[in-house]
Amino acid sequence: MIENNLFGAVSVAALISVVTLAALRPAAGALGLIDKPGGRKLHDGDVPVIGGIAMFIGMFAGLLLVKDPAYQLLPLFAASSFILFVGVLDDRFHLPATVRMSAQIAAVLIMIYGAHLPLASIGAPFGMGEISMGRFTLVFTMLVTLTMINAYNLIDGVDGLAGSLALIALLSVAAVAGANHIGSVVALTVSAAIVGFLIFNFPTPWNRKARTFMGDAGSTLLGFTIVWITLGVSQGSERLVSPVICLWFASIPVYDLLTCFVRRMLDGKSPFTPGRDHFHHELMRGGFGVRETLGILTVLQATYAIVGLLAHFNGVPDVVMFSAWSVLGLTQYRVVRFISRHHSHYLHRKGAGNAN
Repeated sequence: MIENNLFGAVSVAALISVVTLAALRPAAGALGLIDKPGGRKLHDGDVPVIGGIAMFIGMFAGLLLVKDPAYQLLPLFAASSFILFVGVLDDRFHLPATVRMSAQIAAVLIMIYGAHLPLASIGAPFGMGEISMGRFTLVFTMLVTLTMINAYNLIDGVDGLAGSLALIALLSVAAVAGANHIGSVVALTVSAAIVGFLIFNFPTPWNRKARTFMGDAGSTLLGFTIVWITLGVSQGSERLVSPVICLWFASIPVYDLLTCFVRRMLDGKSPFTPGRDHFHHELMRGGFGVRETLGILTVLQATYAIVGLLAHFNGVPDVVMFSAWSVLGLTQYRVVRFISRHHSHYLHRKGAGNAN
């Protein structure tokens, strides 16, 4: 039954996402869902912020074709609706952080108690056997989920970036789950909705007039959905992949968030202070354009995901993969800065050469 539904679910999700985006664009201005340039926002012209709504509608239109009692889609719909609704209000009215965080916590509680998807085990990252969170399960699940939600939210600063990174994570989960697993079907259906959005958001010359942003509604929805699907394949007695491996599927957003938070605190600032210190900002300061920045970060994330997949299918121990992931995280900012500075020096030498 799952195999029969897969093609239909994916096709409907992509189609409805595209149709919804096209239909909502004319109404975005009347709804106040327009992103205007200014301040830290350097894009050109007013851009509709309706991508999150379109992905949500496309995603669940496709999932209506998936009927599997082992996977509770109703709690996913309820929690995602909450995330989306508050995200849309934030895009429109710029809600206080406490309101946004409260909504995200409520969605996590639905995930834990409504769908029974807690992060109860983190695998064996220290080589001392499986680590169960026990009495800390609720707090730890909350912490990890909120981190992931906001990691995808904060990295959404370049056209196509958050969607592309989410797509890599979801396709990686689908790869370890296999075509016949319900988690894979859901991951591929959400992926199709993202592809529909990227038609309007990926930085290409031909879609400039149809340019659309996903907004906080979209980025937080993607982060939350990725956690939900990942827990479905990495927890319980029938888990398909270690949670440690799953870290590799979302490395760039997590590294970016943690790097920004640590650097801000070292500078004596609140970690939640907005700033232009993300990976994409660093690359663009080095002279890279939007497409080049998107390409670099997407290739890095795809590489890390492939490493995770190879490790999974070859049975590499958790302790090895967690150690490597941690070391990579500690050096990731230096890697990005090296790429940025090397390109900046190249442009300087090129400019000097042309002047002569």
